[in-house]
Amino acid sequence: MRPARFILLLPLLAACAGQRPAPRAVVDLDRMLASPAAREVARDAPEAYGATVLAVERARTVADDAPRLEEAAQESRILFEEAQCRARQAVARRRQEAAERALAEVTADVTRMEEEARRLESERAQAVEARQRADRARAAAAAPARVPASERAAVAAELRQQALLFTAAAAMLGAEESRVAAVRQRIATAEGVAALGPSGEAYLAAERLVTAARAARPAGPAPAAEGAWTDPAGLDARRDARGVIAVLRGFFLGPRLAPAARQRVETLARVVRAQGDAPVRIEVFVGGAARGPAEALANAQAQSLAAELRRLGIPGDHLQTQGLHRIEGSSRRDDRVEVVVLLPGAS
Repeated sequence: MRPARFILLLPLLAACAGQRPAPRAVVDLDRMLASPAAREVARDAPEAYGATVLAVERARTVADDAPRLEEAAQESRILFEEAQCRARQAVARRRQEAAERALAEVTADVTRMEEEARRLESERAQAVEARQRADRARAAAAAPARVPASERAAVAAELRQQALLFTAAAAMLGAEESRVAAVRQRIATAEGVAALGPSGEAYLAAERLVTAARAARPAGPAPAAEGAWTDPAGLDARRDARGVIAVLRGFFLGPRLAPAARQRVETLARVVRAQGDAPVRIEVFVGGAARGPAEALANAQAQSLAAELRRLGIPGDHLQTQGLHRIEGSSRRDDRVEVVVLLPGAS
């Protein structure tokens, strides 16, 4: 058995003995393809890497022809160097794109911060102006003779409009219907009088009505800090005899809420909910030469905002809406929404 087994192994040993080692050039090419650099090329420039692999395979097919092998090996090395360049370009391109995205994000952040700074400064100036307007209104109502003749018509119209808003607030605060009706009659009478005095008297009567209604109202929960009105919703917050007023702009596209305003409305709803059961009035002012169309659009906008607030959890019986014509020449110089929260003791 042993001699027969030995005879069977002889052809195998002869074949192994006759197999020649691969040429040095082929070995070097195999090492090149197995290197970390080749793995990077395969990842970052796969097409160029594929061309290099094909060149190495061609070099193997001419391994017995030294001149042709050297030529094929040289071609393989050149293709590999080119593939490495392409891989570095791909990496550089990705890094550049990442840097450009980061720069765009930084630029956008800077732009947002600049816009926020401008908005805050504008809101601060508007809050100061609102306090000054309230002071001027009271002064005009108390001393109509001091108002310049050129301003009397606009001041009278604004005082009558503000007086109507005061009577609405008083009604929401629970004032007696007969007293509210009496003040509204004074406002209606003043509207037909050219002199500023009757409008001022109606304004002061309406303001006193709100003060009395608030004094008679049972004390509710303490109002949230006024600062709660001033941050993320983009609200210009102020106070007058009715309560805390949030002034909002850019909320509508025609009669409907603009999609971009949804987040601000959600913040507004959260702040309103924090005031407990305080009544809320939504007053929308729209300008235009014709009073009727302006009030119709303002009413539609007010109802649209109220519907969204109801959807966000504000009880419908806490809300009242009114659309108003923004009077030319009055202190309200732009279309706006005023959300009035009738807080106890907010005068």
